[in-house]
Amino acid sequence: MAQTEPAPPSSTTEPRSNLFVRNATGLVRGVPAKSSIIINLIPGHPTQTLAATFFFALTIAPGGNVYLGIALVLPMVLAFSYAFGLLTSMIPRSGGDYVLVSRVIHPVVGLMSSFCMTVAGLLSNAYFGLAFVTVGLGPGLTGIGLIGHNTTLVKWGTTLSNSHKWEFIFGALMMVAAGLIMTGGWRRVLRIQNTLFWMVTGSLVVCGLVALFTSHSTFIHNFNNFARPYTHSGNTYGAVIKAANKGGINTHPPFSFGNTIPVIGILATTAVYSYWTTFVGGELRQGGSRKTANNMAIGGTIALAALVVFGWIFFRTFGHGFEIAANSGNFPSQIAIANTPFFFLTSASVGSTIFAVIVFVGYIVFWPLIMYISMLQQTRMLFAYSFDGILAKRVTAVSRAGSPYIAVIIAVIGSIIVLYWGIHSSNFFQVLAYATLIQLVGMTIVGVTAAVVPWRRAALYRASAAQFKILGIPAVAVAGVAAIISGVLIWIIYLHYPALGLSDKSKFFTFVAVTLGLAIVYYIGAKLIRRAQGVDIDLAYAEVPPE
Repeated sequence: MAQTEPAPPSSTTEPRSNLFVRNATGLVRGVPAKSSIIINLIPGHPTQTLAATFFFALTIAPGGNVYLGIALVLPMVLAFSYAFGLLTSMIPRSGGDYVLVSRVIHPVVGLMSSFCMTVAGLLSNAYFGLAFVTVGLGPGLTGIGLIGHNTTLVKWGTTLSNSHKWEFIFGALMMVAAGLIMTGGWRRVLRIQNTLFWMVTGSLVVCGLVALFTSHSTFIHNFNNFARPYTHSGNTYGAVIKAANKGGINTHPPFSFGNTIPVIGILATTAVYSYWTTFVGGELRQGGSRKTANNMAIGGTIALAALVVFGWIFFRTFGHGFEIAANSGNFPSQIAIANTPFFFLTSASVGSTIFAVIVFVGYIVFWPLIMYISMLQQTRMLFAYSFDGILAKRVTAVSRAGSPYIAVIIAVIGSIIVLYWGIHSSNFFQVLAYATLIQLVGMTIVGVTAAVVPWRRAALYRASAAQFKILGIPAVAVAGVAAIISGVLIWIIYLHYPALGLSDKSKFFTFVAVTLGLAIVYYIGAKLIRRAQGVDIDLAYAEVPPE
């Protein structure tokens, strides 16, 4: 089915050596199954959720049940995984949603989807840059300083957590570090990726094991011993809860299904993105098999299962009421940090500076790791645009090691620009809300694509590994409809609960409309420019790109 891009009827015809994926990466079928699962697991890694959103959700939605929320998010994770995964197995090419949608529905719709995904990716990168400093580096240095009684580290951590200048500097440096991860061939990249992944996972496991074998009463005793030199109180643990209650916070709220709904929205900021290998579909081993979708589903399911296990352990040890109080800003000023991440509380209980440094370093490398994963979307989208003739071919230039260095540079620079905007023109939760919702536009368009592909591209469907049915209905269509419903439900949640970061709805709708409008303008402009050169770009969209 594959053919080269239609060439103009002149000497501008390009040789087959310039084909998209092979020239862009030099490593077609370079990602093995285990690494594929890791790529899909990283966006929803429980380390990020536990450190940034899991416990904080209880302060926004008191009485919400996070375990029920996880159970309700799981079908959404599977819906998106199989919608993206089965489509990718039908069209195993790098470029993600852009290639899938443009080949099944229409190129302008593919551009609308990829514009949303790209904007969301850049916003996510800004969030990761902010989180690296505000829920990682700053609290980590402060926590290590408090445990080791090092006032210099405490001062540094406090400064980082409250300075826009340092947020931008360290966030930008982290983005550059993520770009450097991608400077080698796939073997080197995956070696770095998997090493960082196991460092992050190892840090979480160590904290989980320590917490598991620490009783609740022992933790209270250890925490009070840690805090006593600073607060001069023998019961700082109880004082944190008392301060929250005095401030009107119910630290033991009754169950509320209504407040479980926003918990779903909060979890969706990290949990529903286990389809990330779709962007490197042309580089997956057995990319055309059903394993592509299964690996996405496995990655998302493992992440949620781990979240349940470690969430239960930390609740049991630290105390449900204490977590609500601590994450509501009720720590005594002498030991207050930007948030109360699990690695800090575990280290405070252990009372060892060395332990704190080890688990902190294992945690902090998560942010450049997920930044690199996010940049896969931007770099592969650029390649796909270039191959289809709507972007300059030089963007696909690679180094001797096979690194797409120009695309990486563009992704890093774009991320740094959006980071600056996120710090100076917005706030933490607005960046996260914008990234979540505009990405859901692209994800929902992919759902529509999956729902119609068996009929709109019947020959493509019949020739694929996705040709199986559920109750007589093509599975890819079932997954597509489920993805559409999931995307709409998450949108409704965010629109209904302004506390999730969408206080100015009209501003956000304008943001989405401009993004979609720019995609249409880009398509029309590219079409007119290429037509003037004697090329009909629509002919390229009539075929699946070659490998």
